[in-house]
Amino acid sequence: MAGAKFHHSDSTKRQGGFTLVEMMVSLFIFSLLSVAGVVLLRGAVDSNAVTDAKLSDMAQMQRLVSLMEADLSQALPRPHRDEQGDRLAAFISETDSSSRGFLSFIRGGQSNINNKPRSNMQRVSYQLNGGRLERLQYETTDGGSISEPALLLDGISDLELRFRDKRGQWVNGWQSERLSDLPRAVDIRFEQNGRSYRHVFLVGTGYL
Repeated sequence: MAGAKFHHSDSTKRQGGFTLVEMMVSLFIFSLLSVAGVVLLRGAVDSNAVTDAKLSDMAQMQRLVSLMEADLSQALPRPHRDEQGDRLAAFISETDSSSRGFLSFIRGGQSNINNKPRSNMQRVSYQLNGGRLERLQYETTDGGSISEPALLLDGISDLELRFRDKRGQWVNGWQSERLSDLPRAVDIRFEQNGRSYRHVFLVGTGYL
């Protein structure tokens, strides 16, 4: 009887435990699950990073489009004078020089938050500087100091401009017959980090 009881107790202990092989298999499965979890987590993090980068690029592009649309739609047929006092056309485009930018004009609708004695007109300029598309604004419409460039987009190359004149023709370079002439529309094309973009903007109230 004593032998039978001892045999029953030993069998119960072996049935309730794990063998070395079972432990190794369990650890192997657990390690596979851990690796899979890390891979999935890493994939989710990378996917979020890519999504955030794309959303940021889209937001910057939308900011550029909105700003240029607001500026160009309020362009005014007003000639102005430069820092040396020379009279300049109301609308200037110089793609081969960044001295005045590839677009320079005077727009209306400037807000006067500080209630300073100034006009509601504002002279603005867009320039491409080392792949950086920047916007500048002048303190006054004639002459005056220039603000620090505001970066709108980076990684820009192959910038091309076309202008729709008063005859409805698209021309590659803007040459006004009168100093007060404005184009009817501006077609801007460029590449950013290998991707091509094109935007068309109407110019000036009454010039649609």
